[in-house]
Amino acid sequence: MKHIFSAKLLTICMLMVLYITAEAQNVETKIQSVTVYRKGAMVERTGNINLKKGTNTLYLNNLSTELDPNTLIIGINNKNVNILSVKHEIEVVDNENAKNNIFTKDKRIAVLKDSLTTLKYQLAVLSDEEALIHANQKIGGEQNGVPTAELIAMTEFYKKELTQIGRQKMAANKKIKSYKDEILRLMQEKQNSMTNLQKKDSRVKLVISSPDNITTKINLSYLVFSASWEPFYEIRVNDIHSPLNMVYGAHIKQSTTEDWNQVQMTVSTGDPSVGNDAPEFYPMYLPPSREYRPTKKWAPPTSNNVYGIVLEQGSLEPLIGVTVVEDGTNNGTITDLDGKFKLTMQNTNNMLSISYIGFITQKVKPGEDMQIVLEEDNRQLEEVVVVGYGTARDDDDAAFFKTTPSQPREIKYNEPDKNIPLELNDTQTATEFKIEMPYTVPCDNKVYDIAMLTYHIPTDYRYTSLPRWSKDVFLLADLKDFSQYPILKGNAYVYLENVYQGECTIAPDFAADTFSISVGRDKDIAINRQEVKDFTSKKILGSTVKVQKCFEITIKNNKNSDVSVTVTDQYPLPKYSDIKVTLTESNGAEIDPERGKLTWKINLNAKDKKVIRFSYEVKYPKSYSFTVE
Repeated sequence: MKHIFSAKLLTICMLMVLYITAEAQNVETKIQSVTVYRKGAMVERTGNINLKKGTNTLYLNNLSTELDPNTLIIGINNKNVNILSVKHEIEVVDNENAKNNIFTKDKRIAVLKDSLTTLKYQLAVLSDEEALIHANQKIGGEQNGVPTAELIAMTEFYKKELTQIGRQKMAANKKIKSYKDEILRLMQEKQNSMTNLQKKDSRVKLVISSPDNITTKINLSYLVFSASWEPFYEIRVNDIHSPLNMVYGAHIKQSTTEDWNQVQMTVSTGDPSVGNDAPEFYPMYLPPSREYRPTKKWAPPTSNNVYGIVLEQGSLEPLIGVTVVEDGTNNGTITDLDGKFKLTMQNTNNMLSISYIGFITQKVKPGEDMQIVLEEDNRQLEEVVVVGYGTARDDDDAAFFKTTPSQPREIKYNEPDKNIPLELNDTQTATEFKIEMPYTVPCDNKVYDIAMLTYHIPTDYRYTSLPRWSKDVFLLADLKDFSQYPILKGNAYVYLENVYQGECTIAPDFAADTFSISVGRDKDIAINRQEVKDFTSKKILGSTVKVQKCFEITIKNNKNSDVSVTVTDQYPLPKYSDIKVTLTESNGAEIDPERGKLTWKINLNAKDKKVIRFSYEVKYPKSYSFTVE
């Protein structure tokens, strides 16, 4: 009885398996919308399902093989239906398209080969005809006394026939070459198709419990990271009295293994690939690293006199009062206010001992122009410091999150022109551009452009020049209240009066009140900077070098209107205390002594010209070797 029950149970189980297998249905879904992030995209699909009462097994086929299964979201428009399990599967299946492609190419290759055989036969026949004509011509030529009229007719006949045969042979050889080239191309394409005879099929297996026979809609969404967009801009300035026009666009590309055909497209400034973990706080210590690489090796001493400088590792600041002693002797010295020392050694084969309170003592070989870096002695610290280092993660399995859009914010600036119909929304974490018309982006990893908005931004224009580095005068646009525009870093294509000026980078600092963009060079304002030789000199006075420099800047306004130009130049700053720099003439410039910056604001009438002159003097020890610019 026990064995009979087991057999019946086994039979029932087998029938249940067959029933479930028979009831499994393949469900085709269609992409309805795509939200493209800076890196990645959220794909949303919909389809219809027919459920029977009880347990149903569904396969959602033909999905992207690049989808992240951890981001799958399944929704069914019926609250009485329960989803029992969700499983993503990738199977290798036969590629019917590749098979059909290879079959079509094989048929075409067979036809071409038959055509080649026919053409080769035609060439052989033509060659025989040509040989026969030549033979008849020879026989006819052996007869004597052929009348002139017959000779002319015979010549014309041979000429006509041989020309016709030559043309036919030429046409046949062209066709043969064309057919051979096509066969070679088809063979190469067939070889490429052979590698695609099998493809990956990405699908989701669902087990669903239904209380009754139901027809309803199913929604499926998932993240794919093989898609992205980058912002691009067109900056257009008609004249300096009009607002700046900024076209905001998106370069979109994707290789998700599925085409986005006529879908609802949304472009978002968010980036789910970076994860959602808030950063943690770690103490910050200085110096951040104890690693030091000397800039150069010092030369061995050429006499008993050795000299150098002692620095603190990390900050590389000079150390004052460091003890420098020749080993085995009482011969020593200390570093001066600039961290420098000089010592006459008794024996240059002895080592030098460099010591300072709170630092590790070093022993070095003596030399000339020594650069010694002392490391702090942690053993002398009163407490032990533990440094924590944070690391950035690039999680492969980034958790998907969805931010509920807030209400659209009040636009404080003028409503932008919509290059295409779209809705502009701000969420708590990103700005979204919802494009109202269907859009297509094929899966070919090529860039497709969408010009989304045009902003008319109130702008102050100004001319500026840095003649030491450029011989051009640039027109800058200072954009007001720039932080209210949802602008990201990207390349901009600049047009001035409809003339392309080149590219620049939009990298806004939203903490600043304004943002400046260079919109082009104005060739109607000429500027020239040259050294005035009569007031430039170099003299050596004992151990000191004295250099005088003088420069002249000429600005000419070739416009028919008045302009104001900001001219910026500079003079050198001393890096060490024994180098002295004096600005001897500034010609009324605004002086920034911390940066050595000179600024003039020049007002020029139409066709007017002005000259600016400035000069400076440099004194430094003769032991230095550099050129004063």
